[in-house]
Amino acid sequence: MKTPYRKRRGIWIDLLLVSMITLLGSAIIYLTVLNDQPIFQAEDGLSSDTTSSTISEEQSSFPGVRIVTDSSNDAKMPFAIQYPLTEYETFNDTILTYINDAKDYYISMMRLQQNVHELTGELNISLQTFAHQHYYSFVLTNKTILSNTEHETTIMTFLIDNKTGETFNMQTLLNQDEASLKTFANHVQSQITKNPEFKDALNKDKLVAATQPKWDLFDRFALKENALVLYFDEGEIANATAGLPTVEIPLSSINPLLASDFQITMETEDTTAPKQNTDAAHKRIALTFDDGPHPEVTKQILDLLQKYNAKATFFMLGSRVQYYPDLAREVRDAGHEIGNHTWSHPVLTKMPAAAIKKEYESTEQAIKAAIGQPSAFFRPPYGATNDSVRALIQRKSVNWTIDTLDWKHRDPTKLLPMIQKTLHNNAIVLMHDIHQSTADGLEPVLQYLQSEGYEFVTVSEVLNYS
Repeated sequence: MKTPYRKRRGIWIDLLLVSMITLLGSAIIYLTVLNDQPIFQAEDGLSSDTTSSTISEEQSSFPGVRIVTDSSNDAKMPFAIQYPLTEYETFNDTILTYINDAKDYYISMMRLQQNVHELTGELNISLQTFAHQHYYSFVLTNKTILSNTEHETTIMTFLIDNKTGETFNMQTLLNQDEASLKTFANHVQSQITKNPEFKDALNKDKLVAATQPKWDLFDRFALKENALVLYFDEGEIANATAGLPTVEIPLSSINPLLASDFQITMETEDTTAPKQNTDAAHKRIALTFDDGPHPEVTKQILDLLQKYNAKATFFMLGSRVQYYPDLAREVRDAGHEIGNHTWSHPVLTKMPAAAIKKEYESTEQAIKAAIGQPSAFFRPPYGATNDSVRALIQRKSVNWTIDTLDWKHRDPTKLLPMIQKTLHNNAIVLMHDIHQSTADGLEPVLQYLQSEGYEFVTVSEVLNYS
């Protein structure tokens, strides 16, 4: 049977069809893959302009800081974001990276769920700003809601020296001192445990894990004028019912641990002991060291005192004696005196009676456990005392007659001039064995006083000649 004749299609028609198919395929790929908007929008889906927002900027009450507000009233995924900008571009880039990442994550997650009927989310990033001198702390609270069951609240802190543009962290705050970190971590744990707000919700195992003496565990904090605020995530140290736990610690209670730039000036009562009677025939001086023991600095000071056959008095913190009992015994065995300087270095005149007694008694217990005998004297932190404190603490209280301000200057070359400035017989000199600069500047002090004919005695001995 003969096959019917069929007219053959021209080659140009084939080329045209191939071109049209290729063009259509490319368009589909672009619209579905390369473009982040869907081709077919559901009637109740997210609108194509969900990322459009209103941005405003205004000066804040903090010099050099502008506040940016970025908001969208989109019905399906609204957001309200507030963040700071400073005069320092690098710091601003860090802030903007965090903001953009949070915003992109929220929008992306909402688009993945856009086919869910009546789905509504929310992103809210709020800002708090605190100042400590020229150090600024920006606290950003991020509340992200993706559905009725998917929501999260987190806190990020951004810290800057507004004079230099340099950022700072807990290592800066504690002068890179590992021993100070241990004391600080122990103090934080104690403060949280005693806080009645966490009584029923606190998880002690989680608390211990979250307050180990590791720098990265204390990277979320804000520095206020007179306090340090620590932030924890939901469920990090307590049950979820506790929300986002925050702990505010007065700077006065950790002042000795802080680098000098962050220490606060204390106004106290009875900051010095009365000057002793002058005895020209026999020169004596009592060197005292507060806030230790320190595993490195105290040992260096002990070596120098031995070299010059000098005796001294060490007023120790109970929280440090607890960590370094062997070092406390070493001080005692070298013939030096040990005094009680409270557990955590608070301002006693601002505390209730029960707390004052606990500060003293817990330290006394730590000293007895370490050296087998009670302390020789009591020295109130900052020299701050009054009739109420004296009535609660019966141990003889001793302050000082010469303040070297070593805690403030942190300069070994200034130690001797500060002593020479007000030097007198039977003086009681205040120094601190937690600062490397004090150990570095001590030998010139010992050399000079020895050349001037002074005998280095303990506080007990110098008070016998008053």
